[in-house]
Amino acid sequence: MTKALKEAKLEAHLDAVEKHKALLEQLHLNGNAHLDEVNNSLQTLTLTLEEYLKIIGIP
Repeated sequence: MTKALKEAKLEAHLDAVEKHKALLEQLHLNGNAHLDEVNNSLQTLTLTLEEYLKIIGIP
């Protein structure tokens, strides 16, 4: 795997982490965030982490 691909997958995961963090902060502050949004965000985190781990060789 190329270094660029590894970096791209890592950046995608880090972006998903930041988006999820912002969503959780919004939920904490106003309690109006929908749980579906939180669930979708968690699924994105899971997928991006799985893709990154596969790229770096962790099954």
